[in-house]
Amino acid sequence: MEKNGISQAAPKPTGHLLIAHGALAGEMLNVLEFISGERPNFRALTIDHALDVDKARKIVEKAVDEMMGPAGVLIYTDLFGGAPSNIALSMLGEKNIEIIAGVNLPILLRSTTLSEDLSLPEKAGTLRNYGRDNIFIASEVLMGKGKR
Repeated sequence: MEKNGISQAAPKPTGHLLIAHGALAGEMLNVLEFISGERPNFRALTIDHALDVDKARKIVEKAVDEMMGPAGVLIYTDLFGGAPSNIALSMLGEKNIEIIAGVNLPILLRSTTLSEDLSLPEKAGTLRNYGRDNIFIASEVLMGKGKR
């Protein structure tokens, strides 16, 4: 991008941070990148259940700070009320973040096509609705009773 003949870096896009128990966050990111290609503005963190909460918070906070730009950071956690979610929630008023708890693969796939013009809450709402709308009971769909 050029302004007055001076090359300027494009604004940093929204950061996307996956935090989950076990290896779930890393594996979800692996699958996302397998389907949609490399995602440099995405990062996965594993929170070891045995890790001290204060140490875990510092790890998450460092990752958020590294990913932070004007658009903020969307944090995806596996379970509302679990340690990854609670750690992220502890930063909610301090940083430009929004948290989506109960992440699924449709949410992550949709996140790759979100407009950067949306606010962080609008992005989170769009993704929550998309994730919820993409949960199916296969037998209902096949019998024509379910959505599709």
